[in-house]
Amino acid sequence: MTWAALIPLARWARPLFNSVWSFRGCWLTAVSVPGLLKESAMSVPFEYTPIAQSVLDECEHLDTASLSDALDSLGIDGGLPGIVSQVPGTRCVGIAFTVQYQPVDASEGFRGAANYIDQVPSGSVIVSSNSGRHDCTVWGDIMTHFALANGIKGTVIDGVARDIDTVINCNYPLFSRGRFMQSAKNRTQLKAVQVPLVMDGITIQPGDLMVCDGSGCVVVPQQLTAEVVRRARAVEQTERRIIKAISSGSTLEQARMTYRYDQPWLSEAEHGGTQVPS
Repeated sequence: MTWAALIPLARWARPLFNSVWSFRGCWLTAVSVPGLLKESAMSVPFEYTPIAQSVLDECEHLDTASLSDALDSLGIDGGLPGIVSQVPGTRCVGIAFTVQYQPVDASEGFRGAANYIDQVPSGSVIVSSNSGRHDCTVWGDIMTHFALANGIKGTVIDGVARDIDTVINCNYPLFSRGRFMQSAKNRTQLKAVQVPLVMDGITIQPGDLMVCDGSGCVVVPQQLTAEVVRRARAVEQTERRIIKAISSGSTLEQARMTYRYDQPWLSEAEHGGTQVPS
């Protein structure tokens, strides 16, 4: 099956995964959050292929701009608009562990917002949706220290965070819509973990690849990571060649044409077998 045939299938399949998922070896299993969901989640396991460690390692050397260009070439939007780094100079690469919040029901007792974090596997990037709220936080100093002590790679929030001075001093990768000091206690509560999230029209599935840096956050569908990384690598190589050419006196137009800036992921065979000098 060609990549062109696979992309529509991937787009069709992603919205179907609408339960709560947790890692169980090579399976993700639907689970509920005890005491927090009024209805039990489905319990329908589906086969899950983890992202290869070699792909994760390679992403440590790729920026979000290149990955975004690679996703564009496949017709996929992966950038999360408005979510920016709160700790300059940090980046993270890891597997999405998703968290969904909801407003507190005033008729219920105390509700905290951090009761999920003991479940998060090492190597994860926590992706939290607080529906973009700016009036209460879902991340602070205690969770930052826990994340660092347990191998969590970073946190992405559709909302705000607090204790930013501590987070900066810890050099922890935190990406959010802003900063605010007001607690989530009795304002927002955990609804579910390991469910698909939608942020500004972008779907994040549990198990997707998350890469975040100074330019923002990109989500790569887990079934497409190898191809996206291959194309992103070609994007960066092409840009290095263009920079080298213009530094040697070439016009930008000529350099872009020579090195196929419009489609840098094309193979050398598709270029007629010509080796482009590095």
